[in-house]
Parts: sequence; structure tokens; C-alpha cells
Amino acid sequence: MKNRSGILMLTAALALAQGCGMNEQPVSDAPAVVDVKATEASAREDESFDALFREAGQEFNVPPALLKSISFVQTRYQMVEGAEEFEGRPSVYGLMALSGAVLEEGAKLSGVTVEQAKKDARSNVRAAAALLSNRAEALRLDRTQADKWAPAVAEVSGIESEEGRRSFVQNEVFRVARLGLGTLSKEWAVSGQGLPVDELGQQSQALAGPDYAPAIWRPSPNYNARPMGVRMVVIHTCESSYSGCWSWLTNSTSQVSAHYVVREDGGEISQLVRDGSRAWHIGATYQCSNNGGAECGLNGRSANDFTIGIEHGGYASTVNWPVAQIDASARLLCDMTRDHGIPRDRYHVVGHGQLQPYNRTDPGANWPWTDYLNRANAHCGCTVGGAILTRYNQLGGAGGLLGRCVTNELATPDGVGRFNHFERGSIYWTQATGAWEVHGSIRARWEALNWEKGVLGYPITGELTAPDGVGRYNHFQNGSIYWTQATGAWEVHGLIREKWKALGWETSPLGYPITGEMVTPDKVGRYNHFRKGTIEGSIYWTQATGAWAVYGAIREKWKSLGWENSALGYPVSDEYAVTGGRESEFQKGFITYNSATGALTVRMK
Repeated sequence: MKNRSGILMLTAALALAQGCGMNEQPVSDAPAVVDVKATEASAREDESFDALFREAGQEFNVPPALLKSISFVQTRYQMVEGAEEFEGRPSVYGLMALSGAVLEEGAKLSGVTVEQAKKDARSNVRAAAALLSNRAEALRLDRTQADKWAPAVAEVSGIESEEGRRSFVQNEVFRVARLGLGTLSKEWAVSGQGLPVDELGQQSQALAGPDYAPAIWRPSPNYNARPMGVRMVVIHTCESSYSGCWSWLTNSTSQVSAHYVVREDGGEISQLVRDGSRAWHIGATYQCSNNGGAECGLNGRSANDFTIGIEHGGYASTVNWPVAQIDASARLLCDMTRDHGIPRDRYHVVGHGQLQPYNRTDPGANWPWTDYLNRANAHCGCTVGGAILTRYNQLGGAGGLLGRCVTNELATPDGVGRFNHFERGSIYWTQATGAWEVHGSIRARWEALNWEKGVLGYPITGELTAPDGVGRYNHFQNGSIYWTQATGAWEVHGLIREKWKALGWETSPLGYPITGEMVTPDKVGRYNHFRKGTIEGSIYWTQATGAWAVYGAIREKWKSLGWENSALGYPVSDEYAVTGGRESEFQKGFITYNSATGALTVRMK
């Protein structure tokens, strides 16, 4: 990466919305302005657990605001149950992120069991307060002066390195306390024992990162030569707070590292290993089956060979990721992907657990992938060209149906096509099909079917209005997806689609699809269900019988008998006229409808 200074102002999240201009309610393309300072202040000042901090502080003679500051730095007031990220580091628990021997000692000092200290918020806070009080007593600290608590906080941090402890206390815990934690901070200040605000931000000068200038250079000895170019970025969670994370990764005995660590408030990033070197951040051999079939030529290689690792202070169980941290990481991601030519998509920016699913889950279910990648693309800017640009301009460009671009033109995982994602949809191109847009619910269904690698292939039309004026549809190489407000978006393909087409598409007695193509319970056939008004119909297919429609009263009778598992078997004709009514033929019989009486009769062959 080139040494570029960071821009500290947050811009909006550009959501890659599923909204479709015609088949869903449109969404605004205006970026949301995020006040980072206000967002961080609101998070710090959350008073949900103030009663616990106050109670434990009074019981053990520890400033409640200090307990709250430690909790915010460690977990942002979440009751965490940390997962393993680095071998040799015990998992952390609770609001105070207690672990290992420290957890056991705190439980004993506070008179609770280890299990209670892990699972119960009150017990967890009391265990931490008891530890701090014990250390203050042993160190003979002046408890009336906030800065005198520094060595006690350092001892209970679980951090081994002196530099890491100092950073944890001064740059994180005391920094947060000075910024303010709501009522508890005000009470600490009124007591005359709080930290002076004018010391905020006084830090020693540090070297800039060699590949990312806004980062602090904290070199780790845990790396070796990279045998090939960078192809992917791996997103990790530290399963601890920021200082504990980078200090462990710079410890030679840990035998692990990452290239970068991002602090929870986004205000600091550490670079530990040069981009051109091989960090030791993932213990997986690459298998493209874990990554949507992408980059299968890398199969069998150590994932460390071709990846850059970004660690984030926090946990795989984190529910709400700080906006400032996501944005700071997205700026870093923009910089490295631009410099190394890495596509900003979910096949090249991947989670640790995605490549190492057998024992890792980070960055967890709540990592905001869409927002994260959209922010990176927004910071980098993106371009549209060629046939995709022509189609984009036909649709109104940035002010039109799809909105602004959020990715550069990328190659599809199957290697055949090209695409750009936009705020409200995508345009896909191949030499054979041309460039066509997909958006809204139709795009969401196509995505669920695995994009171009699924049964439908690439789009061969843009989204069009159905002849009846009610629905919308895209045709694809191997089928179609039809949508209405009432039915949703569903695919039809193969011989079932051909039968539906022959009957008149949505203007037929069947109307629109209300399911995708499904396997029958007996595993022999395939079917789609349809609906027109209040009348439901179906097309059933087997290799032996072909595809035939059944609907209305005759279908209801067949359904009541047990569908294809009934004595009649599968349909072998569409419904046809007979004297006095209508009839459908099945493998082993007939169902006849009497128009005059409404009676339905079954006749076996």
C-alpha cells in the first residue's frame, strides 16, 4: 500500500439494497450522514449496567466509572462468551472479559463459582471489582487518585507485554474514562478523584505503518517470506480488546500474527507485518468448496501464502459492530485491495470461519458484510465501462433505476462473465448474452439460486413488465423469474416452463408461480405451484410422463386423494373439455368435473 493519510470523517453506508424500482418500494440513494462522535458517545454512556458497576464498586471500594470504562473497552457492555482465536489464549467471559487464572481468582475473591462469574453479569462484575481491589491493596495504591489505579488495571488486563498493558490502560481505559461514561463519570469527576480531561490524547509519537500510513507500526517477529502475490483479505475478530490483541500478535512466543489490528472506535490501527510478508493468521489449507467455488487453482495451499489478515478488537459473538471500526477497516480494505488488485467481493474478502469452518466462526453472524464492502467501495470509488456502462446509461446512470456503482467491474466466479453491483441491483454481461440488469426481489431470488452458477444461468433480458400489467420478470439462459406483489419472485425452468409458456404464461388458467421448482415427496417428479386470483394450479413433470397442468376443482380433488401418491399417480394430460364438464387424465385414471352440479368423479383405467 502507498503511504496515504487517512480521512477521519465518516461518510455514509451505501447499502446494496435488494429494493427494485418496480417490484419493490424504492429506497433512497442518498447517503446517511453518521456522526461518529455522537455514536461513540451514545455507546459509552449506555446506562444499562450502571447499577451493577455502582453496586460492585461500593462493595469493593473501586470507582464504578473505572469498572464501566474497563467493560466498555473490553466488551462494549456485552455479556460475551469468547471463542478461540489464538491457541494458548483462554476464552474470555462476561461484561468484564475475564479469563483463565484471572477469572478463577476473581470468582474466589468475590465468593462466587467460576461458572457464575462466566454466565451471570452481576457475578462477573463483582469478580472484576474484587480483583482490582485485591491488586490495589497489594500495591498499596491511593484509591482516591484515578491515575494511581493504572498498575492494578494493568495486572487484571490479562496482557503480558508491558507495552500492551500501558496502551490498554492509558490509550483505552483511561481514554474512555476521560471521554465520559455518562452519570458514573460525572459522579467520579464531582468527587474530585476522576481523571483530568486535559490529559486526553497525549501519546508518544509512533512510526507510521510501512504500507498504510494512518496505522502505527508495531512490528511482529512472527512472519516469513510470502511465496506468491496477495489474492485475498481475511477478516478476523481478536476475541479480546485491541491492545490485548496486537500485544499477543507481537509476542514471539505466540507464534501467530496478522498484518493489521483495528481498534473498536476506529481511532487507531496497528500494522504488525508488511503486506509483502506472510503473516501467520489462519491455520487452514485453502479449499475452494468453502468459498463458493472461487479460486480453485489455490486448492491445497496454505491460506497464509496469498492472504492479508485484518484483526478487529471484538468477538465473533458481537451483536452490533461499531460504525467507526467498520468504517476505519473499510478505508484500510480500500487501500490494500486497490494496491494489490484484489476484487472487493465476498469471494476475495472473506471471513476466517469461511475458510476454516472446522474450528473458527469469526467474524461472526453479525459482521455487516454488505455495509463493509459498500463502504470500502465508496472510499475507493468505482468505475463502469463497456457494454455494462451502455446498459447502465440506458437505465438512467447514477440517477436512474440502479443508483450509484458500489463495485468496479469484476469477473464472475465461473470465469465466463463480468458484472458491476450498484446500490439497487446489478448488471451482468457475457459475450453470448450481452449486458442485462437484475434487481429487487428477482435479483434476491437469483442470488438464492447461486447467481449465474445456478440452474438459470445468466440473464438474457432486463426486468420487463408482464403482458397482463401485473407482474415483472427476467428471462435467463435456462429459465425465468416472475414476480408480483401478491406472489413474490419464483423461478420456472425446463419442461415445466415450456408447458406454462404453451398455456399462455401468466395469462393462462394457472396465473403466476407461487413456488420455485420443487421435488415431489416420492422423489420421482418435479413441480411448480401457481395461482390466479383465488384459484391454485400446478404443473407436474416426470421423466416418464412429461409436464402437464392441473388446476382448479380437479386439482383440489387430486390433492385430497394424496397428489402423486394417490391411486391415480401423475397427470398425463392437461385439463380438457368433455360433455357436461372438464376432465384430466392421470397415469391410472381420470378426474371428471360436472359443470352443472359441481360434482367430481374418479374413474380408474
